[in-house]
Amino acid sequence: MIKEDRVIKNYHNMLSMLEKYSYSGEKPKLVMVTKDQPVNFVQKVLNQLERPIIGENRVQEALSKIEICGSSKAEWHFIGHLQRNKVKKILGKFSLIHSLDRLPLAQEIEKRAAKENLMVRCLLQVDISQNGSKFGFHPSDDAIKDVLREMESFSNLKIEGLMTIAPFVSPEDTRKYFKRMRSLFDNIMHYDGLPQNVEMKVLSMGMSNDYVIALEEGSTMIRLGRRIFG
Repeated sequence: MIKEDRVIKNYHNMLSMLEKYSYSGEKPKLVMVTKDQPVNFVQKVLNQLERPIIGENRVQEALSKIEICGSSKAEWHFIGHLQRNKVKKILGKFSLIHSLDRLPLAQEIEKRAAKENLMVRCLLQVDISQNGSKFGFHPSDDAIKDVLREMESFSNLKIEGLMTIAPFVSPEDTRKYFKRMRSLFDNIMHYDGLPQNVEMKVLSMGMSNDYVIALEEGSTMIRLGRRIFG
């Protein structure tokens, strides 16, 4: 296993690299994906970092890490596919859910959050490649606007942007997907009819295989696991 000092070095190197991709004076954010990493190792790493953003894909694994690493100052994001029957378990545990990929899930989050008097921040996951291998909403302006209108009455759910996962192809071949995603994001951000519970400020795209292309095309948040942990 890679040593913790190497992980920390990789993390700080990536943070420094993000400086050159700043937009309007704000650099993109880094989500460190700790999926499959032993919880004790994660805890040692987090104790040496200042307010990192941690991404987890699986509910049970994530909850156990949050419980053990709760004393750290990490911000936790849920980035994996979320089943409706797991919504109750994660409410109040994560600062941001990246993977709101269907309307029934949004309805379940709203219902559960209302009972707990919570405001849940989410990103809409968009199926940008439409090849059937990813979850998410249709990648068109009209489709996203329709979804946002469906959620307009939700008082316990806030949409803060979009997320996508590009096909696993060569990095350069992902460019067209990220370019299209940035265009969609910009169009929705400048849409005059945005509901009050929507604020387009996060575009989460780019992983260890393709983060450089994603940043070049306007990502504001990348999600890296292998690139940091090896």
